[in-house]
Amino acid sequence: MRIRMMFLIIAFSALTSLDLKAWEKQDANHIQGDSLSNTGKAEKQAVLTPFHWNVIKFNPTPMLLWGDGKNITLSYERLIKKNQSIAIQLGYLVLPKFLSDTLLQVVNLSSHSRHGVNIAFDYRYYPGLRNRRPAPDGLYLGGYLSYYGFKFTNKLDILNTSTDQSGSMNGRLNMINLGIEIGYQFIFWKRFSLDMLLFGPSLSYFSRNLKFTGNLDQDMIDNIDQELADQLLNRFPVLGYLFGGQTATFSRSNFHFGTGFRYCIQLGFHF
Repeated sequence: MRIRMMFLIIAFSALTSLDLKAWEKQDANHIQGDSLSNTGKAEKQAVLTPFHWNVIKFNPTPMLLWGDGKNITLSYERLIKKNQSIAIQLGYLVLPKFLSDTLLQVVNLSSHSRHGVNIAFDYRYYPGLRNRRPAPDGLYLGGYLSYYGFKFTNKLDILNTSTDQSGSMNGRLNMINLGIEIGYQFIFWKRFSLDMLLFGPSLSYFSRNLKFTGNLDQDMIDNIDQELADQLLNRFPVLGYLFGGQTATFSRSNFHFGTGFRYCIQLGFHF
């Protein structure tokens, strides 16, 4: 995770340098018309008129982080003023596999089913005094509200028993985030977008729930519950906040507030 963040920061710095140099060679007439008064005297820098008002984007970040081609996330950004925009993001997510095929060496897992969804709403402000090109190009500040929901189902078969013991477990993870964001969006040739959201802390609400069905005794359920939580934390240590410092079990419904973080790279078309 840290390596990916370092890569994003290095790429951001390099692209910023290239973008500023490119700006000096183009759109001089556009800037002059927006920044000078009719008398030819320089005034306080005006908000530049956008080339276009919409951006549709594809977010490959879940694929890069989780390595699953089924994760597809799209977003649409619309300028509501010359230097302000709103955006909506929708995505289908597949929770990465974190359970082994056998739990406690006595429970066999089969019929895996994993899926999820993400929804986000953003407000962005592009400060004119900082940005030398029309929005949505340049540095932006804003806020966001996002939701991530995951669901997984597994069939359970108890091994090495004289009686038929089987069942299923159905788990859910939910996360709602309210936060602020800082990023930089590049618009190349007035059409192509590279959006880099680099800083997005949030106040987050988390919930988890796990239900069992079938012919399973309570001791077995408790052991599976403990093993499930342990494997989740081993695979994703950052998800420790889901348990809020409590004993790492999963089956009881639980919710609490905590902190989260958001960052991503998006590729888009400006029109």
